[in-house]
Amino acid sequence: MPRIVRKKQYRSEKSKKKIPFLKILLGVGIASFIFYTIYFLIVVLSVKTVDVTVENDSKNYLLANRMADLEKTLIIFEEGDGDRRKVTDVYVYLVNPMKKQELLLYIPGYVYFAGLEDRFGNEIAVSTFRYAGDFLQKGRGIEYAVWQFNQLFGFKSNNYIFISAQASDAFKNCFEDTTEKSVSIEKLNEFNRAFSYGKSFFNSHYLNSLDKSIYSNLSFQNSRLKIEQASSGSSKYKRSVVNYSDEKYLKEGKLITGEGIKILNTLESDKEYKRMLQFVLDRSLEMERVRVEVYNGSNIAGAAGGIGRKIANSGCDVVRYGNAPESIERTKVYVSDMERFKSSYDVVDDSLEIDFELVNGRPEFMTTGDIVIILGKDIESMYSF
Repeated sequence: MPRIVRKKQYRSEKSKKKIPFLKILLGVGIASFIFYTIYFLIVVLSVKTVDVTVENDSKNYLLANRMADLEKTLIIFEEGDGDRRKVTDVYVYLVNPMKKQELLLYIPGYVYFAGLEDRFGNEIAVSTFRYAGDFLQKGRGIEYAVWQFNQLFGFKSNNYIFISAQASDAFKNCFEDTTEKSVSIEKLNEFNRAFSYGKSFFNSHYLNSLDKSIYSNLSFQNSRLKIEQASSGSSKYKRSVVNYSDEKYLKEGKLITGEGIKILNTLESDKEYKRMLQFVLDRSLEMERVRVEVYNGSNIAGAAGGIGRKIANSGCDVVRYGNAPESIERTKVYVSDMERFKSSYDVVDDSLEIDFELVNGRPEFMTTGDIVIILGKDIESMYSF
């Protein structure tokens, strides 16, 4: 019996000696996790985006300034090396928290956009927008791409996020299940999974390669959050998606070389977009029910239709396009009742990137619009990026 007692005492003393070691091991593990988490947060906070609209003072020209319930974010993905880099996928995420509605637009890089034949001799592909901009003004390709997407979709976005080829390569090298090379509307979801903090946490040392490789007017953290929202949406919101790669939004075309291409049919794409816009549109614009008329008094053919399209795609009802009775030097905007049509006027102001003349009242010739725009020769600056 005494031997048994001494054996029990020995085991008890041995267990007591192990307890401090386990506590130390656990403490070291917790401390390591805390220090690594702090390191991760420091790395994340040190990653910066580059806002090209600030560098060249083009923010008012490229981005919407109007404060509204509806927020629009342009998200552009680029891939490739050097002269072979190209835009592969483009999204616009529209969300109205007041209505709990969101809309996602998508267009792939292989689609062509008409209206640039005067400069390039042919329609140009969405994939080449940055390259075309650098060709026209070296170093301003990203601004040009954002500007051209404004023209393509027919409205200005509040935010832009340009995921450069360098950033795309960084994600592909760091994470196994990042975006595939195929062009697909699923690119946003694939990239979001790689962009998540959960995926990045154990690869934090790679985040340094993203520093200044994403171009945006948003911070890196807000860019990541916006991509997450655009990808997964809110469970409390109703979401609609318009995929412009669908054949019903495209028409057949040919390059001067004879090669067949797919060109965006803006008549069809605008028709569907306006149908969906009513769900995310600001209530203030809905309540005003404005009637806008646009007349061309400039030297640029088709200007009334082009600018009228921007205003219509921003939520106003453009009831008439036409030529002005005579040419004028400076653009004039007539507003019949500023207090009643304040939100609608803000849309017009945002759509015209020039210092126009505001007139309270109506023009001398017969009109029925609540807001009447007479475009002058000064709008030429809007077309010279």
